[in-house]
Amino acid sequence: MNDSASRPTTSLAPTLAVCAVVLAVAAGAIAHLTRGFELWTFEDLRRDEVSRSALRAVPTSLVTANGASLEVFDATAPAGSTSRPAAYVVDFIYTNCASVCQTLGAEFYRMQDALRREGRSDVRLLSVSIDPKRDTVPALRAYAALHRADGERWAIVAPIRMAALQDLTGALGVIAIPDGLGGFVHNGAIHVIDSSGVVLGIHDYDDWETALRQARGHWPSPLPLPQAGEGERPSGAYVARNGETASHVGTAGDVGTAADVGGLR
Repeated sequence: MNDSASRPTTSLAPTLAVCAVVLAVAAGAIAHLTRGFELWTFEDLRRDEVSRSALRAVPTSLVTANGASLEVFDATAPAGSTSRPAAYVVDFIYTNCASVCQTLGAEFYRMQDALRREGRSDVRLLSVSIDPKRDTVPALRAYAALHRADGERWAIVAPIRMAALQDLTGALGVIAIPDGLGGFVHNGAIHVIDSSGVVLGIHDYDDWETALRQARGHWPSPLPLPQAGEGERPSGAYVARNGETASHVGTAGDVGTAADVGGLR
């Protein structure tokens, strides 16, 4: 009786040992991914990478709302050229987004106005489309006209090829997932990126003032920032906070349609 009673316990010992090893490996992996169980959200991890200068944009070819080509995050471009300002302030949008992208548009207009009043050309604002197949040049132009982007201090752009978009968003950890309703789930954060592509800061959508101050670097503005409400456009009520993602449903007919951007695939 004693031998038969002890056999089930003995046979469980290897299984329990394997389970213990698996749990230990899983705990180690989680600890590594969460930086010692301190960072639990994807946005926390992105911002931690920024603090270690480990998040970097890749050189990207873009088309602007004027149909011109623009190369960004290119460390080989001559300093001071349009391809290499001191810093970029970057958001990711799509033109028929009815909510957070419109709020970002109003905020970027205020930043553009501040840079215009200062006569600054060393900071460039970029709104990058995450939907380049539909955001053709006419669609980019319509969004630019809606928010009064001047094309110089603030450019509305789309990657020329889908592969370029995937490379850029992948490098920055930007989420852009179709929501099945004609819109996207995507990051609503504002990125400050230097001319070589190193991400200097990631800011919540409503912290655009801090983003602009960081982009200015050692040249703080002698002028006050535009007040809330200047350059505002009607927008949806819901926007993402703390860099989290939000789902936005596009509205058919917001912008014109045209042939796809040349070379897009």
